[in-house]
Amino acid sequence: MMVRFMRGLGRLVINHPGLVAGLALILTLFLYANIHNLRTETELTDMFGSHDPQWQAASQIGKELGYGNQLFVVVQAPEGEADSSEAMEAAADRLTAEMSASGLFKEARCGLREEELLNLVRLFSWHFPSYALPGQSEALAQRLEPKQIHQNVRRAATELVTPFSTMGADYFVADPLGLASVTAGNGEGFSQFSSFDLSWGSGNRFFSRDHKALLIIAEPRESAVDYKFAEQIMQWTRAHIQSIEADPEIRNAGVRAIPAGAYVYAEQDHKFIERNIRRVSLVSIAGSLLLCLLVYPNLPLLLLSLLPTSLGILWTTGIASFYPGEVNLISLSFIAILAGLGDDQVVHFFNRSPQEWAKGGSFNEAMLRTFETTGVSIVLCILTAASATAALAASSFKALAEFGFILTVGMFMMMIHTLLTVPALMQLWNRHIRPFAPQGITFRFLPAVARGSLNFVGRHARWVVAVAAGLFLLSVVLLPTIKMGGSFAVMGDADSPAVAAQNLLSAKFGIEGSPTLLLIAGDEQQVLRRAEDLTAGLESYRQSGALKSVFSPTQLLPSAEAQRQRSASLAAVDMNASARALEEALRENGLRTEPFLPYIEQLRKLGEGTAPITLESAAPYLPSGLLDNSLRKTGDGSYVAAIAFYAADANAHQVIPQAVLDSWRRQYGPFVEFSFDKINRDLQSQVLRDSRRALLWTAAAIVLIVYLTFRSWRITLLVLMPIVFAIVVTFGLLRMMNHSFSFMSVTAIPLIIGIGIDNGIHLVRRYLERTPNSILDVAKASGAALIQSNLTTIIGFGALLAATFPPLAELGLVTSLGVALTLAGGLWLIPAVILIGGERRESQVASRVVAR
Repeated sequence: MMVRFMRGLGRLVINHPGLVAGLALILTLFLYANIHNLRTETELTDMFGSHDPQWQAASQIGKELGYGNQLFVVVQAPEGEADSSEAMEAAADRLTAEMSASGLFKEARCGLREEELLNLVRLFSWHFPSYALPGQSEALAQRLEPKQIHQNVRRAATELVTPFSTMGADYFVADPLGLASVTAGNGEGFSQFSSFDLSWGSGNRFFSRDHKALLIIAEPRESAVDYKFAEQIMQWTRAHIQSIEADPEIRNAGVRAIPAGAYVYAEQDHKFIERNIRRVSLVSIAGSLLLCLLVYPNLPLLLLSLLPTSLGILWTTGIASFYPGEVNLISLSFIAILAGLGDDQVVHFFNRSPQEWAKGGSFNEAMLRTFETTGVSIVLCILTAASATAALAASSFKALAEFGFILTVGMFMMMIHTLLTVPALMQLWNRHIRPFAPQGITFRFLPAVARGSLNFVGRHARWVVAVAAGLFLLSVVLLPTIKMGGSFAVMGDADSPAVAAQNLLSAKFGIEGSPTLLLIAGDEQQVLRRAEDLTAGLESYRQSGALKSVFSPTQLLPSAEAQRQRSASLAAVDMNASARALEEALRENGLRTEPFLPYIEQLRKLGEGTAPITLESAAPYLPSGLLDNSLRKTGDGSYVAAIAFYAADANAHQVIPQAVLDSWRRQYGPFVEFSFDKINRDLQSQVLRDSRRALLWTAAAIVLIVYLTFRSWRITLLVLMPIVFAIVVTFGLLRMMNHSFSFMSVTAIPLIIGIGIDNGIHLVRRYLERTPNSILDVAKASGAALIQSNLTTIIGFGALLAATFPPLAELGLVTSLGVALTLAGGLWLIPAVILIGGERRESQVASRVVAR
């Protein structure tokens, strides 16, 4: 059936080459015209699959809470004793003003306004029962005793040494009894801001402790996980920094502004990946082109060999512009891979057609016989290769799924051009430009390489099988010792501006990398209660030294239940008596009572008992970016909270054991653990699952295709033998070289199976076309095409080794080595096994003859 179909297809191409070429041209122009609609997907949350809970958490944290979406700008003074604070403040004020006016930022600040600091004082002072920890109740009760209030009022302005003490009278009015110094004395409530030296310089700026740097904290309107938006933010920021630094006053002071944080990393990572894609694509295209220049004896043959590659990439890109309409930063590598796979099948067509013509008959008859023989093999090989890429297209990891889908489309596009466009152009060339002449050699030196190696196989078939068996058995023994590791994280260059800026940010302000977050969702009080339970659990790890710090929204907003418990510890305090004593003390010290009336009235209200503070009632007291980055009401009316913690060891992978997290979920309810390290671990597991599934589907599909092709289990096993040999020995050789395997090595296995099976199909089908037949003669006739097709594939995947992105390099190393070993298995091992089998059959026949 397949032969009849290919015969019909061959007749169509031979009889109507102009029609076929014309349709190819029209479709090429149509697809090319739509390529501009293809977009590069830069939203990481979408690229890794929006259904994954980790990336849903990433999206929620980034878009709802703004966690990790901060752009820092370090305004740095030059080294020396000179005071550059005025120039630093001028640069910071100008940049924050321009950020606020740009529409790109939700907020930008380089300090706290005095009213914001006073509001923080009011929160802890006016609602002190809600913040009274067990160890603080006695101190608070003592300060509220009428006998002590007179003394407290007299000493309040001189005794309170806090970040707020420089505000003098305003602070005294906001907290005349100094209660905030007790309830917020540990700094946990406003730790994000108390790390700055707010008392130096002017305007409560975010100065470093050495007074040589001033920090701007800005929150752009979109998430940092959107690479395209991150690049827009960085381009805008750098342009405005350059404009500010060009100001004579700032330039003469030697002040510099350096961006840092997630957006800088996002921009650098995007450039890093694009640089890698360009590099591997250039290496693949240049390497394949150079090989073709060396191998093909004339220019028309060279150009025709490049046609399936170039048109296949163009058509694939055009189809991708319709569906899925995007490529991601991983699937962009399809260009490099298709550049290597482009002439894999057309070389067999080129190799076979002159050999058929040399047997006699016309050029058209030779072309038709090539369609009936090698054409069928080409279709089978494309189906087997596409089965591997289609299996990857079924991955739950979206980046891998798009990668597999685009490669699958590319396989079929190259098949179309191999079986239709190239033969049609060959026919037109033969008719109208210059007639072909029968020739048996399509390649320059590859036939000699194939003959020489196969002559060796013919003389030493048993040695070839013995060496292969030895390597196979040794590799089998080493397989259990292989351990998977590696990382999918885009690490970028170690000397990139993002790393240098982060080091500066850490040295000057103690702002480290990304924390681990525990994300909780539900109603307000449910979220706060569970956050308190989890915070208590994390606190034990902080006290043991495993965690450096823990930041919880309950440090600013305790749950209503916790507030009631804390208020109960002060139930014996007569707040009305305290209010009267405060009025008397103020009058005794000659102070007007009117400015203190709100505070006095609040004391009386607390004496009557007030409702617990909520997110809505606490919000007016808090600067933006303090509580709303860890607790926020979402669009559907529910609440989401994030507890952040930093490991004491920055290189630790999982500080809180998974068993502990699972026990907390059972005790306190569901939550999502989020960190880039956690995402990396989960992503590796996901890719491993997808790769194993793709491996099973690919193996099953190829076994079925090969069996249906040959209808013999013995021949099927013979064709599959080089694949099994190549996969096992690839991993064995890499293990012997102490290679560090990553999860992407498993992803390479389906590709090795799907691509490497081509050698066995082409060789064995040709060997079985007629009997008797010599396997060495067949292998010599097909050897040049086999070598050429595999070399371009090795170049295509080997080009990935030029990537400094470890997953791509790992995929390139394993796949290119695997394909090289499938070539060795197909070109040498299959003939050696057939030769030994033939000797055994001859020996058995001779024994039966002697016995008679």
